[in-house]
Parts: sequence; C-alpha cells; structure tokens
Amino acid sequence: MNVRLCLQRLTAILLILIIGICGMPAVVLAAGHIDTDRESSLRVYFGEDGTGFPGVSFSIHRAADVSEFGVYTLTGDFAKYPVSLEDLDSTGWRALAQTLAAYTARDELPPFQTKATGQDGECCFSGLTAGLYLVIGERYTAENAVYTPEPMLISLPSLTVKDEWLYDAEVSCKFDSETILTFVERKVQKVWKDDGEEDKRPKQISVQLLENGTVVDTVLLSKENNWEYIWNNLDGGSRWQVTEAEVPDGYTVAITQEGTVFIMTNTRPSEPPKLPQTGMLWWPVPALVCGGLLLIVAGLVVRRRQGDGHEKKR
Repeated sequence: MNVRLCLQRLTAILLILIIGICGMPAVVLAAGHIDTDRESSLRVYFGEDGTGFPGVSFSIHRAADVSEFGVYTLTGDFAKYPVSLEDLDSTGWRALAQTLAAYTARDELPPFQTKATGQDGECCFSGLTAGLYLVIGERYTAENAVYTPEPMLISLPSLTVKDEWLYDAEVSCKFDSETILTFVERKVQKVWKDDGEEDKRPKQISVQLLENGTVVDTVLLSKENNWEYIWNNLDGGSRWQVTEAEVPDGYTVAITQEGTVFIMTNTRPSEPPKLPQTGMLWWPVPALVCGGLLLIVAGLVVRRRQGDGHEKKR
C-alpha cells in the first residue's frame, strides 16, 4: 500500500513538472537568464581589406525589448510594423533588418544614438540596455565606388557559440559596393507565401519607392503586371529603398535587396505565432526521462508485490 501511494505521488509530481514546463510563458535559456539591468556596448567596424572607412555616420534604434528568458517583443514605433520575429534564420534576420530600415527611413524614426566612424573605421555605442537594436549606416564614397552598409539587427547581449551571453559585442558591417553611375534601375518583385489560402490575397498591393528616405513614387502590383515593376533612369547617387504602403490583413512583410532587385515577401502564418526566442535549455528532457523510468520501475515493483501476494494466498 505504501509503494502504491508513493507511485501515485511520483506520478502527480511528474505531471506537475510536465504541465509547469509546457505552460511556461517564456523559454529558459541554455546560457542562463539575461541580466536585463546590466549595461551593454556595441562596437561597429566598417571597412574593406583592413582599411577602415572614416567619417561614416551610424545610428542605432532600439527595435525590441528582450526578457530575461530571451524573448523579443517589438517596442515603441516598431511595434506597429507587420513583421515577424518567429523562427528566423540568418536570411530571415537580414530581410527583417532591411524591412525595418526602410520603414525607419520613410517614417523618420529618431535614432537612439548616432556615432561617426573614426580613422580606423570604428564607432562604439555604450550605455545600452538589453534589447534588439537596428543598426543603420550611411554610404561611403571612395574614388569611383560607393559602399552601402547593410542594415543589421544586433541582440544585446549576444549569444556566443559557447552558449554564453556577451554584453560587449563587436560586429563588422557587411556592405554592397557599386561603381558610381549616372543612372541606375531598381526592380521590385512580390512573392506570396500563403499556400492553400490564395483566395485571401488582395487583388493588388501598393509599393512605395524611397529616395534617400523620401517617398518619390508609388506603384500598384497585381496579376496584370506579374506582381513586379521596374524603375529606370534613377539617380545613381541616391540610396533607393522600397516599402509596402499597406500590408494585407493577416500577412507579414519582409523585404530583401539582391543587387538591383527588391524581393518583397508577404507571408500568411498558418497558425498562431510563437514567442520568438534566442535559445532553449534542455535540462527538463533528461529530468522527464528519468521520472518516466522511475515510474516504470515503481510500477514493476508494485506488480511484483501484488503477484507475490496472490501466490501466498494460494
């Protein structure tokens, strides 16, 4: 009877553990909790072949809060944009950075901090709180080439390959380099990710062309033009971006620039989005396995004792 009671109690404890883990509002991280009160810093390098580009202005915007468990939540003006932070790989983070950078330019969102690179091509942002930061740099011109830094999304603190939190991060800015031309062209292509729900698509969508952050043209994409458009004879000395004027209900948007082409993707989530997270601690798995084994052993013991009792009665 005592063994059976212990078995029942062990089962109850295991069920409570499972329910507690599944019902957690956030995921526990392998690197431990984030110290959200600890200040961070970010050092940015912009250059080529060991030669830094001096005098280039970089600005950072605090795009998302991060909890002690590593869960991101878009904050401030960024909370209104229909983008997704869920299950992003390196390509997804790159697209998200470019998308938010375009909206930031269009809506003239004020930066959190602005710094200029020194002769070594570096600038440092300090006194930062934990969160997700959008880093945007101005273009650098040298001789007959122009270097355009790619927008970046940097998590502070950052998670290292050793599953450790790094509160003082350093990044090297990727960039596109082009020969300076008098005129350039830009193309936008719409991609839909809504398999099985194509009937939810609008008949047309509105795309805005930005020149140095200012909307200078708006075009409509639809089946009639194969969901794409080309702008010709654009000023080669300007920075060009695109935004979607109004994202269809139920969809998110992501924009990636590949050379002269903008790929604008609208995605319709097939299920409610999960909370975005940076990592997971797997200690509950072996704990549950061990608990299950204990239940099996305890069950065998009970059965064996019950069997012995029946044999004695005979």
